[in-house]
Amino acid sequence: MSELVRRFDRLLFFAIAGLLGAMVADVSMQILFRYLVRDAPTWTEELARFLFTWQIFLAAAVAFGRGSHIVVDILVAMVPESLQRWMLFSSNLLVLAFLLVLAWQGANMVSMTSNMQSSAMELNMGVVYASLPVSAVISAVYVLLRLIDTMRGVNSFSEIQGAN
Repeated sequence: MSELVRRFDRLLFFAIAGLLGAMVADVSMQILFRYLVRDAPTWTEELARFLFTWQIFLAAAVAFGRGSHIVVDILVAMVPESLQRWMLFSSNLLVLAFLLVLAWQGANMVSMTSNMQSSAMELNMGVVYASLPVSAVISAVYVLLRLIDTMRGVNSFSEIQGAN
């Protein structure tokens, strides 16, 4: 993985950590207000949900970058290494196609919801739904880089197995 990709991965990781910190602060405030003041602000639950949504989708993109998603590899492990490379390439190509469709449909969903507002915070719902196409594009870039590495012979199935 190049230094630029490592830095971007680290930036995403810190963004996710920041979202987690904001969510913990938000939920803590909600709990304090509920039990001390007996009246929690209505927007805190909605904010926690929106922060959690962004956190999950960005973390999924980081998992793509690190190759941390669950893989059923029993069939790949049983074939010769030359076929393993082809299977790895083919599966990554299918995942890339899926992610591009997901990004495209997610962008359509953002445009359809961009004129709606959330009930408590009156936040543009397109901002919330943008987490899907953003994470799909980031994931697609990671998968594309993995495809390039596979074509160059940089990573093999046994290297990927050892990394997980």
